[in-house]
Amino acid sequence: MTNPGYSKIPRAALFTLVPAAYLSMRLWRPGYYYSHFGREGISYFCDGLIAVVFLASVLSWRKYRIVAGLGLFVCFLWLFTILLPVA
Repeated sequence: MTNPGYSKIPRAALFTLVPAAYLSMRLWRPGYYYSHFGREGISYFCDGLIAVVFLASVLSWRKYRIVAGLGLFVCFLWLFTILLPVA
């Protein structure tokens, strides 16, 4: 017999954190981003959010493949943005 409470937590995390990751795209900056204050670096908020989205997407892959795929896609977009060279 399965525990119905167990599947609600990863599902809720997945369905709230994936849209939050897409909404945080305005905060993404390359790793060597410079502003008028100097070198910015990588935001710790975005690091933590993307790590949790990646984990929730991997854990929920069997049941919710479309949303988990969107979560993994946003993780790879973030990684591409962070590694983007700045001239």
